[in-house]
Amino acid sequence: MHSDSPEGSGTGSGSAGNDDVGDLLARIEMAEPAEVPMLVQLLARTPELQQAQGATALRAARALSVHGGPQTFSIAGELAARAHRDGVPGAGAVFAECADKISLLSGRPQQFGTVVTTHLGDLVLAPVDGSVDDESRNRIGLPTLEQRRAEIDRRNRELSRERADTPGLPPGQRMCRVWRDPSREFLTAQLAAHPEGCWADGDELTFACHSDAAGVLPGPVIELPMWRVGAGHDDGRNSDADAVTGDLWALSVRIERLPEAVIGYGFWPLDDGGGLLGGQRGPVPHRFRGPEAPAELPSHPDDELRGETQTHTLDSTSLRTRRTVTVYLPPQHSPTEQLPVLYATDGGMIGPYLRRLDAGITKETVPRFVLVAAHSAPMGGYGNERAMEYLPGFDNDRFDRHQRFFVEELSAWAEQSFGVSDDRSQRGVFGASDGGGHALAVGHMHRDKYGHAMAYSTGMPPNEQMNWNAAEAPFVHLCAGTLEGGFHQATEAWAAWLHFAKSPHDWTERVCGHDLIQWIEELPRAIARAWG
Repeated sequence: MHSDSPEGSGTGSGSAGNDDVGDLLARIEMAEPAEVPMLVQLLARTPELQQAQGATALRAARALSVHGGPQTFSIAGELAARAHRDGVPGAGAVFAECADKISLLSGRPQQFGTVVTTHLGDLVLAPVDGSVDDESRNRIGLPTLEQRRAEIDRRNRELSRERADTPGLPPGQRMCRVWRDPSREFLTAQLAAHPEGCWADGDELTFACHSDAAGVLPGPVIELPMWRVGAGHDDGRNSDADAVTGDLWALSVRIERLPEAVIGYGFWPLDDGGGLLGGQRGPVPHRFRGPEAPAELPSHPDDELRGETQTHTLDSTSLRTRRTVTVYLPPQHSPTEQLPVLYATDGGMIGPYLRRLDAGITKETVPRFVLVAAHSAPMGGYGNERAMEYLPGFDNDRFDRHQRFFVEELSAWAEQSFGVSDDRSQRGVFGASDGGGHALAVGHMHRDKYGHAMAYSTGMPPNEQMNWNAAEAPFVHLCAGTLEGGFHQATEAWAAWLHFAKSPHDWTERVCGHDLIQWIEELPRAIARAWG
C-alpha cells in the first residue's frame, strides 16, 4: 500500500526541524538495505522529529512503519496523524496501518483492515474487529472492507494461476494453492466420479463440493478457503449458462510427495467474514490416501471391540479435583498377567486409537497391553489449562501438580486396579501435539519409571540445556507430518538431537497435517516396536 515518497506538501511542510529530519530521510531513501535499520533507529531518536510536519512527517512515518520495529509504530502513527491533519494525501492510510499493527501486536484484531499476512502462500486479511465503518475508512483514504477482500482475492487468483503454470513448489513451501480456472462441467463430472469430493492429478489434489454457505474450508489439514465457481465469481473466465447458481466450490493444491499422503478432510462452512460458521470445527468424515501411502490399518467399530473399555473418575490429591480416566483392557485380561502399560494424555479423544489397537491385538500384529488414558483439563477454565498441565514453562505449579498426578497417583491406581507391570521396560508414556511435549517431558524427568516415550507432533523443540543421558533415557518414538509446519520442525529437531546424542529412538515422517489419522495409525506400530 506504500508508494514512493510524496512530492506534494501540506501545511507547515517547511517548518523548523524538517530540514534535519529531511536530510536523514534522504539518507534512508538512498541507503543500502543493510544500512536502513540503523538509520531508522537514528531517526526515531532524533529530537527534531517531534516538530516534523506535513509531507516530511509522512515520509518519516512511512520509514518508521516499514523499516522500524514494534517500538516505532506508535511514533509513526503520531506522525502520520499529524500529516493527515495537515491534509497530506496518503497520511490517513499510514496512520491506520500503524494503528492496526499495534492492535495485532497486542493480541487484538485490527480496526481498519490494512494488514495482510500470508498463509500457505495465500494473502490473508488479518482479523478485523468491525469497529470502523466504511464511511470512516473513506475519510482517511481507505477502500471498503469488501473492496479490500475483493482485491486480495483477485491477487490470490493471479498468484495461483502463475503457480499452476510453474512446475514445483515455491521455495520453503511443501504445499500451495494452484488454480486452472476449472469449468463447472469439468468439476461436476469429477464429482460424479469422486463423490467424496477429492481427487489427485500428478502432484495436485483438488477438492470440490456444493454448499449454500458464504464460504467453505476443506479442514483440518488444507486450511485454505475454497473458491466459488460460477458467473461473477471467477473474473469472467467461465461462461457456462448454468453457472449463475454459484453453489459449486473448488480448491486445488500442489503437495510435495502427494502419492505418500494420507489426509483427512471435511467440508466446513464459513461465515461472511471467512471464519468457521458458529466458530466450530466440523467433522472429518473423508480421507484421501495416496497410492504410496502407508497401508491402512484394520479397525473395529466401537460396538465390536474384542477388549473392554472402562471409564473411571479419580479423586486427585495433587490436582485437588476429580479427573476422568479411560482404560482399555485387551480380550480375556487378567490382573495376574502383569501386562505392559501405556499411560496417555487426552483420554477424551482415545476412541479412534482403541479401534485400531483392538483390531491389531485381535490379529496379533499388536502385543497385548493395557492403555490408561487420563483426560485433559475441562474446557472453559482459566487460559489454556491443557498446555499448563502438559508443558513446562507455562505454569510451573500447575505442571508440577499434574506431574504428581500422572506419574504417581495414576500409575499407583492402575497397578492396584489392573495388575499392570511396574517394570520400567514395560511402561510407556504417550501423547500427541501438546501431549507429545508432555510425553517427552515425563520421559526425561522420570526416566527411571518409563522405558518408552511415544511423542507425536510435538510443538516443543529440545532444550539444549537439558541434561539428557542417553544411557538412562527411554526409547523415544517420534512421528510428525510434513504439512504440520512448526510441529513438524520441532519433532524433526528432536530426531536430529537424539541422533547426535546417540540416544535410542525411531523417527517416522508422514505426508500428513496436524491430523489424528497419522497418530492413530502410528501408535499400533510403536507399541509393536516396543513390546512385540
